[in-house]
Amino acid sequence: MRDPSNHILFLVTEYEAGMRPYASAIIHALWRRGDHMIVVIKNEYFKHDFDDLPRDSITWIDYPASKSGKLQFRLYPARLIHAIDELISEQGIRLIYSLTEELVLAGYIARLQRRCPVLYTVHDAIHHDVKFNSLSAWLKDRLLMALPQRRMLDCAHQVVTNSHIQLDHILSHYPDHKAYYAPFPTLVNDAIAAGEGSIPELRNVKDGYILFFGNLHLYKGVHLLYDAYLSHRELHDRPLVIAGGKEIYFERQQIEDDVIFINRFIGDNELKDLFTRAAVVVYPYISATQSGVTSIASYFGVPMVLSDLPFFIQTCEGYDGIGFFKTGDCESLAAAIKRSLLTSASTTALYRKEYATEAMRDALEGIIAAILN
Repeated sequence: MRDPSNHILFLVTEYEAGMRPYASAIIHALWRRGDHMIVVIKNEYFKHDFDDLPRDSITWIDYPASKSGKLQFRLYPARLIHAIDELISEQGIRLIYSLTEELVLAGYIARLQRRCPVLYTVHDAIHHDVKFNSLSAWLKDRLLMALPQRRMLDCAHQVVTNSHIQLDHILSHYPDHKAYYAPFPTLVNDAIAAGEGSIPELRNVKDGYILFFGNLHLYKGVHLLYDAYLSHRELHDRPLVIAGGKEIYFERQQIEDDVIFINRFIGDNELKDLFTRAAVVVYPYISATQSGVTSIASYFGVPMVLSDLPFFIQTCEGYDGIGFFKTGDCESLAAAIKRSLLTSASTTALYRKEYATEAMRDALEGIIAAILN
């Protein structure tokens, strides 16, 4: 148990998509009286995630709405920096725990660490593969994502990751860093578990579909699933549902029988309906450093097909209901889906073992104790 005088400042500057349940789970697991958090918020509704925590312990910073405001915030987030400095001085902060990469602080991280120890979460030690439709989009990603991401990792003295593969990479490339491992938190919150909503786009679709859920990015390999499904007519007894936001980056075929795109943000209260009606969930990632995507499917016991990337194998191999295919191979993917559809094994054992809150809390408390002592 942490000493009550060792207050933590939790930093959350990207509170959306997968980062939202990630940060919320860790904060709720570690919170002690006297802690504080700074959250950069884009959606006012998300504030309700912390209704159970003291209001005077949370500093909300609204993300700018205008393009010029967003650019200025990315280059120099003055209000955020001022809030951090003020809390360190006035609240007896002993440790800053950066949860969501905090790329806007790339120019400030070195000075920040001179004021207070920082535990920095490494989500992507190697930048993800992303497909861009223009040179300006590529430059934006390089300048606002890839370069700040690298600077934050270069400068951080003490880091934590939720992937053994990524931990090995950090230890070999950054021998001067103190690097730690902690289990990935579950992405399942109360709204997901209760699941009172439904997916209107699937109202007239029979249960037992093949599902991909997540933002549509190149590194997630959604194009492989799309191609494998359309080139194997024997899979068409069941619809393919591709659910998630972002622009569809791959070329679509003129005839795509039984493929259903739900190209929008899926609310937490809709996920129970989406997952429990699926026969199999497929994650055909081309690359993955760490991810909690398997927590949602396994919470509901749905079988999964995963690419044989080291991260997925280390987390999921040996559990019932899990099938692997050769990464990037459409034929192997189609065969794995067919095998999965012939079984009805539950994946709940994976959830109980790999996403237990107690294991994550104990690991993080140990890491924090090592830093503060």
